[in-house]
Amino acid sequence: MRVLGTAALLVLALGSVAAADDPVSVAASVDKRGITIGDPIRLALIVEVDPGYQITDSGVGRTMDEFEVLEASPPQVTRIANSRTRYTFRYRVTAFRVGDLVFPQIHVAYQGPGGARGVVPTADIPIVVTSVILPGEATDDIKPAKPQLRLPTAAPQIPQLAIQVALAVVVLVMLALIIRQTRRVAARRPKDADMDEVLLTPAQRAMAELNRVASLHLPEKGRYAEHYALLSKTLRAYVGDRFGLSANERTPRELREDMLRAGIDRTEIATIYEILREGESARFHHAVSYPARAQHAVRSALDAMRRAAVAEQYDLMKGQPS
Repeated sequence: MRVLGTAALLVLALGSVAAADDPVSVAASVDKRGITIGDPIRLALIVEVDPGYQITDSGVGRTMDEFEVLEASPPQVTRIANSRTRYTFRYRVTAFRVGDLVFPQIHVAYQGPGGARGVVPTADIPIVVTSVILPGEATDDIKPAKPQLRLPTAAPQIPQLAIQVALAVVVLVMLALIIRQTRRVAARRPKDADMDEVLLTPAQRAMAELNRVASLHLPEKGRYAEHYALLSKTLRAYVGDRFGLSANERTPRELREDMLRAGIDRTEIATIYEILREGESARFHHAVSYPARAQHAVRSALDAMRRAAVAEQYDLMKGQPS
């Protein structure tokens, strides 16, 4: 029995880090296996390498299937036994879909002393995501927050009506100035609007449309299908205008393959694909969504288009004669 116990402990020690005898070993862990939707999870990725081996890609992107990376800390590098090096990557991730989810394998890429490249995967991690609303709980009886109590020494409070009147006056003045300026510009240059539209790059046109979609506040009105339809239309138009792909005729997965073959930035591809896939679920499968999730999709699209706009300007600068 003592011999069997010693053997079992030895097996556990050897299995604590994936393939510990290999030149590159990886292990991933999370601080909790169950969360409510949107709660952060702390993810730790530990990579150990032999001398001469280098990590070329941690394998963690902005999105990992159903999970999104909220924050990434700089990796910690330490020397351990046998002259090996340990890299510790820490992330904060979350999920916006309820259910029994699985955090996917992380494929860590490395390069050996002779230039040979390889990939080592971690194990899947099951995580349960639950709703903040309990089963059977009604959502139409949520009471508004009570106003804060004023302290006796607090400054006198301006009447709400006076504030509203002042704001209305400011808005009317600004509106009058805008109308006046618009008319003056239109009288001087009647074709400027058309010229501005022509001069905008695909990414700039997409940013303008995304800002317009965000201003509609459709998710707060429960109109998720319409919200995602507008997002998908904007992103597909951007892909078609900038890269010449038949974006409107492809499924999200087919379009992702086309973009990969075209050599488009992988982060941009991941953002567009995830939003298109969410749009398919919202429009055709009537999946349950949340306003925070839909708003996050707009912000992600805007961030991607800002980066694309910078890349477009750089390309234009390179194309100009020196």
